[in-house]
Amino acid sequence: MPMRPRLLHVDDSAPESASLTPEGDGIERDPFRIETEFDDVRLILRRWHSMRPASGGLPQYEEIALGSIGRFADELAVVRRLEGGQPTILRAGPRFEAIVGTACIGRTTSSLTAVHAISVGEALEAACEAASPAMVLSRALVDGMVSTVETLALPLACRWSGDYFLLFLRPRRSQLNLARLLINATHEGIIALSAIERNGAIRDFSILSINDAAAQHLGSRADQLQFTLLSEALAQPGLSPALAHFREAAQKRRTTTFELEYGIEDRRVSLQVGVAVADDILAVTLTDIGELKARETLFRSLFDENPVPMYVRDASGENFLNVNEAALRLYGFDRDAFFARGLAGLRLDADVTRQPSGETSCRHVAADGRVLDVVEYTRDIVVDNAPATLSTIVDVTERKRAEEHVTYLALHDPLTGVANRTLFTRELERAAGQGNPFAVLLLDLDDFKVVNDTLGHAAGDALLIEVTTRLRKILRGSDIVARLGGDEFAVLLPGAASRTVIDRLASRLIGDIAKIRTIDGAEVSITASVGAALSPNDASGTESLLKCADLALYRAKNSSKGQLRFFEPEMDSQVRERRALEMELRGADIEKEFELHFQPIFAVQTGQLRGFEALLRWNSPKRGMVSPAVFIPLAEETGMIHELGRWVVAEACRQAAGWPERLVVAVNVSPVQFRRGDLVTNIGEALARSRLTPTRLEIEVTESVLLADTEANLAILRRIRELGARIALDDFGTGYSSMSYLRRFPFSRLKIDRSFIREIGGSPESLAIVRAIIGLGTSLGIDTTAEGVETVEQLNALRQENCGELQGFLFSPPVASAKVGDIIDAFFERPSQVA
Repeated sequence: MPMRPRLLHVDDSAPESASLTPEGDGIERDPFRIETEFDDVRLILRRWHSMRPASGGLPQYEEIALGSIGRFADELAVVRRLEGGQPTILRAGPRFEAIVGTACIGRTTSSLTAVHAISVGEALEAACEAASPAMVLSRALVDGMVSTVETLALPLACRWSGDYFLLFLRPRRSQLNLARLLINATHEGIIALSAIERNGAIRDFSILSINDAAAQHLGSRADQLQFTLLSEALAQPGLSPALAHFREAAQKRRTTTFELEYGIEDRRVSLQVGVAVADDILAVTLTDIGELKARETLFRSLFDENPVPMYVRDASGENFLNVNEAALRLYGFDRDAFFARGLAGLRLDADVTRQPSGETSCRHVAADGRVLDVVEYTRDIVVDNAPATLSTIVDVTERKRAEEHVTYLALHDPLTGVANRTLFTRELERAAGQGNPFAVLLLDLDDFKVVNDTLGHAAGDALLIEVTTRLRKILRGSDIVARLGGDEFAVLLPGAASRTVIDRLASRLIGDIAKIRTIDGAEVSITASVGAALSPNDASGTESLLKCADLALYRAKNSSKGQLRFFEPEMDSQVRERRALEMELRGADIEKEFELHFQPIFAVQTGQLRGFEALLRWNSPKRGMVSPAVFIPLAEETGMIHELGRWVVAEACRQAAGWPERLVVAVNVSPVQFRRGDLVTNIGEALARSRLTPTRLEIEVTESVLLADTEANLAILRRIRELGARIALDDFGTGYSSMSYLRRFPFSRLKIDRSFIREIGGSPESLAIVRAIIGLGTSLGIDTTAEGVETVEQLNALRQENCGELQGFLFSPPVASAKVGDIIDAFFERPSQVA
């Protein structure tokens, strides 16, 4: 790397690693570790060293000065420093004076030009302190060239009083031509600066060169400012704070520009200052922004070879006066075609507004027809004494496309391409702000999870895309459709104020979605539930309106599905009631408020009591007995089912342990309990604590357990079987693919859903299904249990079909645990109650 613009110092006390000369420069090191470029300087050092007394003192002045060193007299100076005084130059050779740029005899070293005063002073101080030669390297202007000057101080002994030194100055061979740094200075101020550094920090700059224009801008003359410090030159016009800009440019070694505005000699001066770092030199340009000729000169020097596309237009703004090669490459025209086209043939936008900053965003067309998004920066200039406009063109086509894509992704669903929640909310707020009536529909696909779980997420995504396509075909162009997440969509209907119109539209949407029969070649059955709210009838605020539509959707999904529900005021009260119930459930004391009821299970043919199904009941202190149909779904949604389920299996096992050995206890397990991963542990702990024989515990699961994460849940069921417990498939025959699970898992029991038992006497179809289930169970060696037996007719039909077991209100409803003993006693004494 090139040497940074700074003063460099080396003395014999510096460690070897402090060398200032880059490795590999071929300069031999001397005994004092002073690195010089010249052999005769090494001769001087060896001469000084050879004449040094053995006692370690300094060589005598007379011996050195009159010896072989004398042949370098032109480049030498003799310096004496009296105690308490400034070093004074007693003699100086002509070449020495030429290098420092002034007559020296009789002057103090501190009165030399700034750079030499510092380098000589530091060399003398180092040589005196170390009692050995010391060298300092500095940048200086020698014979019109910027050179690295070696300043060598040789301490000497003398019979006269004071400290004596020989000073040797010589510029190194490598020099820098200032002409390569300076451009035509006719209209611009130009300054060449060398940084003065102390302890690693730049404190000031030495002015190596300055032209008359720059000196005039600073309120002085060039001959007065050359070789002075920049801080002194800036102080006169009150520009001292600007020194920080130059320091920053030198430290960061990068080109920079800034503007200065100040008053001098009763006039206002506005300058644009350009600072460039080149080969350790700061090249500074001072441009009078008010002088059009200076701007024109700058333009000519920068325009043609500039890599940024640029062109010049006349005062009308339509005709091109000049264009650079970069612009021709961008647009693909040759020069003649570009001039012939004119600005009107280049721009696609008829009306373009120029910003106060001179920036204009517009679209241009290239020779091959490509549309370019560009930003045009314009500045007024003067060309041949006539006003003109300089335009700099920045091609932002790809950047704009990328920004538009990012904006699109931020506001649209990446899967379906419709609006996302952010954009929908924005459009909803805009519609609310206009004050016109509108409606919001929230649409949710029923049983979408079944498609995802049975056919895979790719099929689920394909279904969402198909639904979106159908929604777009039915809706108007002014309607907004959005995917809020998962399988939930939202529709904004501007101007819709009639329930009749919304009902008709929703029916079309629901009906069209129901027509979807296949996805990726697989058969599906899908419906949609819709909740609707109207503004301003139901609510005026966006959040309130969405809440109303959500409440209506909740009612639709919890009724018959595949239906539209409008918001009704009582829905809100129902939600508040549900929230209150949720809070009570979360705070319930399980040990005190919950209890198990047991419904007996009988053998159909023998009438023997086979066991009981444990059913959870909640006796709320505030509400009394709460229906399981109310609190069980709520417990599943809130996660309370995990704690309740753990208590149920533990309590059921504890009570069953006190029954006769042949009686079983059946416990229902929610699909939610399979998600946390501790179900097997809870069952194992319940069996261990109660010491219940594992085969007497029967775990009942529904088909929904197998629809979600089938393989994982089947693995959990296998682990339960490994504990010794039995597994029953509840509500058999009502699911989507109940039959397929019998092949994948050996269930202990099939429980025939009560809906088939209810119609067994009057529906041949129900009887056929019951007969098929019993026959299937017999073939596979699986017991069957009929639920919901309420009539003798149903009992006789089940007996004729050889059903294994039954339970229902015909014999006993679920009873509290205190009455279980009575049932056990009664049926063990009279085992033929059913028969």
